[in-house]
Amino acid sequence: MMTRKRIAHVMTVYVLLAVLIGLPASALASAELEQESWGTQFAYGAASAFLSVVHVPLKVALCGTTAVLSGLAYLVFFGGRQVATDAADAVKAGCGGPYIISPQRLWTQAEGKTQP
Repeated sequence: MMTRKRIAHVMTVYVLLAVLIGLPASALASAELEQESWGTQFAYGAASAFLSVVHVPLKVALCGTTAVLSGLAYLVFFGGRQVATDAADAVKAGCGGPYIISPQRLWTQAEGKTQP
């Protein structure tokens, strides 16, 4: 089992990587976001980094759990065609979608617009 110090180091590295990934994404945001003040852009970047730190491990856990449970359902029901289709759909839903929350995604949701 990992010690608390090791976990703190891993989380620090993870936060730094999320910030480094989030900052270029904020620079590439749409024209509307570029019209926002520097402080607002920084807030979206910081919020996206923080939310990504929380979202990615939860998304990975959801994906893994969905894959395992779908595989078990497939085995329990002897690989029926409908079960296979349902299991594949569950894995696609659980593992699909963005893992990193970008500043652009936060901005579009805050403005009530649909995400591109």
